[in-house]
Amino acid sequence: MKIIGVNKNFDLTVDLVGSKSESNRALMICHYGGFKPRINNLSASDDTVLLNQILGTISTSTTPLTIDCHNAGTVLRFLATALAFRDGEWTLTGNDRMRQRPVGDLVDALKALGADIDYLDGIGVPPLKIHGKTAVRPIFDNIANIHVDVSNSSQFASSILLALPVVETMTSSLHLDGDLSSLPYIDMTIDVMRKYGAKVERNGREILVQPSVYQDVEYTVESDWSSASYWYEIVAFSDNGRVRLRNLHLDSIQGDAVVAQWFEQFGVKSVQDGSDVIIEKSAETLCTSSLQFDFIDHPDLYPTIAATCAGLRIEGRFTGLRNLAYKESDRVAAMTTELAKNNVFDSHNDHRIAMALAPLAMKIGAIEINNADVVSKSYPGFWEEISPLATLGRNDG
Repeated sequence: MKIIGVNKNFDLTVDLVGSKSESNRALMICHYGGFKPRINNLSASDDTVLLNQILGTISTSTTPLTIDCHNAGTVLRFLATALAFRDGEWTLTGNDRMRQRPVGDLVDALKALGADIDYLDGIGVPPLKIHGKTAVRPIFDNIANIHVDVSNSSQFASSILLALPVVETMTSSLHLDGDLSSLPYIDMTIDVMRKYGAKVERNGREILVQPSVYQDVEYTVESDWSSASYWYEIVAFSDNGRVRLRNLHLDSIQGDAVVAQWFEQFGVKSVQDGSDVIIEKSAETLCTSSLQFDFIDHPDLYPTIAATCAGLRIEGRFTGLRNLAYKESDRVAAMTTELAKNNVFDSHNDHRIAMALAPLAMKIGAIEINNADVVSKSYPGFWEEISPLATLGRNDG
């Protein structure tokens, strides 16, 4: 993708995309509840489309299936639990990168609950052979305490949490072991579960879940705050930029809503206007010569913040980066490599790397990004949405 002739003065309205994280959780709940999803603003991201397709397939299949999750970590991890408690033979796999991403702590927790899962390649990573069986459920009757290590991913806890109301026959306690990471995503899981009628409470590292039946309700997904972060970066680089972000709330359950606070330091102010958030360049730049950010709960914001610091020539001191090595790319290494370049960048097959690098055209002029279509993983309309700001053209990458 070539980005040429960027406009630094603009007033735009952006629809964004529905939250991928909310959408995927809502789809899993509908699957466990056994009812057809009634979800407004369902994410159009590749990951959500894939999950929706797979859930439709496994609901009607009676034969062994190999399920390719590509590089969708959430999809594979959420499905691992769902398939463990469903009769059938399943092989969960993905692309080369997915087969390097950790899943061992989730498998260990599921095995402790009686699941029958084997590794087909390396220990602790996909592909997985799952011998699903509904008969595993009575084992829960003798287990009040469930432990899952979330050091590598909060998705391990969310995967099990989503299933507990319907597979457990007594109140269960799920303990979050290890280093806590991306805790807001676990709280999001709990929030979405509650909206579908589940009774669940978190007190520190302990989450209590009562057996219940998910209710068939209509659910509306909020726009995606992670995707909004790239618009904050664009406004930060502008001379006089203003963007209305539709269907977004400053008090969102999404942890990445913290980007509104963080970007105040880059001279971007946010105002709630009905169901939208308006962001614009402030008259005064509030940033200092050195800023500190902890990404332990907000790993998806790292590429955006790193690129913004680079574009504004502000020193950034970053902590909480350990789990970034397990994303679609090793994001710390990828951003370090790309920010050392001038105007031809590589996405590393990572949607967030591509979108974080795109606004740099506002600072360094025309740029190219190879494999730019990877943005469809979370924000399929990204290039169309930014087209009013610049001339876009295809390259050969």
